[in-house]
Amino acid sequence: MKNINTFNSIAKASRRVLIPTLGLAVLLSANVSQAAENYSGWSMNFTPVLIPKKDGYRFGGGVDPEVKYTLDQGSARLSAGLRVGGYYARNLFGVVAMPTLRLTIPVGPVEPYVAFGMGQGWIPKNGDEGIATMSRLGVVFRLSKSLAIGVEGTVQKIEDTNFRFPSLGSMISFDL
Repeated sequence: MKNINTFNSIAKASRRVLIPTLGLAVLLSANVSQAAENYSGWSMNFTPVLIPKKDGYRFGGGVDPEVKYTLDQGSARLSAGLRVGGYYARNLFGVVAMPTLRLTIPVGPVEPYVAFGMGQGWIPKNGDEGIATMSRLGVVFRLSKSLAIGVEGTVQKIEDTNFRFPSLGSMISFDL
């Protein structure tokens, strides 16, 4: 099992999140037009993902269900959630669990968003573990108040391991 330097791993992950977070602050200050309907509450997302073949590694895939609470702030929606994911990537199986934060800027039924997460990741075959990070961009199309579908691109990593990959997935969300 690898020993990890937790402070250094958290510092590295935090630096990667700083610039996108500042960009989101600029978007929020622009007072983008808001959706017609206010929305706050619990929801469940389910995302099957495809991981592209690269550098001699086979295609991979996975799933990452997430439960989150969304607070509607008018021109933006802030969500906090918990996600667990299982992936086959880089010829290895990995598991991650983390809290997530999401910022959505709704424009009618279309809801572009950015999400970040940081938690723990494990690669059972190697006995490796480390801080897991996730950065995601996506667009949700709201079909009704309680059902939405979307697409998203994600970059995930387990620090101090070779388990780093981009993925593309579809998403379905149900209100609870």
